[in-house]
Amino acid sequence: MGYHNKQPFVIGICGVNAMVDKKILRRLSKDLVANPENYIDSFRKNLFMYVDRKDITLSELAEEADISVSTLRSFMYGDSTDCHVSTVVKLAKALGVSCDELLGAGTISSQTCEALQLMRQLPESFTHFVRWAIHYHYGLLNANRVTEQAVEIMYAEYADNGNLKATNNFEVMDISGINDDIRPKVFLGIKIPGDSYEPIYYPGDVLLVANDRNARNGETVVITTNDNLWFLKRMEERLGDKKTVNYYSMRNGKRVLSDESTPFVLGYVVKVIRNNE
Repeated sequence: MGYHNKQPFVIGICGVNAMVDKKILRRLSKDLVANPENYIDSFRKNLFMYVDRKDITLSELAEEADISVSTLRSFMYGDSTDCHVSTVVKLAKALGVSCDELLGAGTISSQTCEALQLMRQLPESFTHFVRWAIHYHYGLLNANRVTEQAVEIMYAEYADNGNLKATNNFEVMDISGINDDIRPKVFLGIKIPGDSYEPIYYPGDVLLVANDRNARNGETVVITTNDNLWFLKRMEERLGDKKTVNYYSMRNGKRVLSDESTPFVLGYVVKVIRNNE
């Protein structure tokens, strides 16, 4: 029988009771799979992903979720093609994830799932900062009269090594004059602070960045490493039968990164607003 007012998830290891480290559950959440076309299948696979660990048993998961072992076993090992909503909710709460993530139903976007999973890896102090940042940027846009046709512009700065770096200095720009086929894609603008990218970009130019799709061959992408901002040209190349993607400096044409070593592509440059426009 389940219980209420429970202590943290307790499991048995080699006959000795031990408290499940919530960090384990948070870390495992990044391995959840999704299949919107067959979410019952992904739900079952996700449950197996947890209980296949030697330190999380089926009976302990059932107890933590306050459901019977027979109910959980019947779903996981039987031929059931459905599951009560209340059971899904209880299991999701026990594992510290959303119902959508556990089901893999795709009712929330993969980007949102990724953000949730990354948030779980952060210390509480950092998650508080992220929440503050979301409220800050929401307030910044909401206070602007052209919210639906506005974008935040980051004032980039030079780092000590000469590269550009991200800052917390933003302003809101009205982009209602941008073509209708471009404007909805833009999520960020970056203002160039100096002349290091001349004659491609000039001081005061604003690069509008989109991430509605992957960058195409020859497009300029914005890549972040720590707080550095890189504006690189994406090039698809072949070495024999193998296709590779490399990123080249727009200043000297040298290869800087490859797809294998690229930590995070912020987006691609969809339009440049010149300083004198």
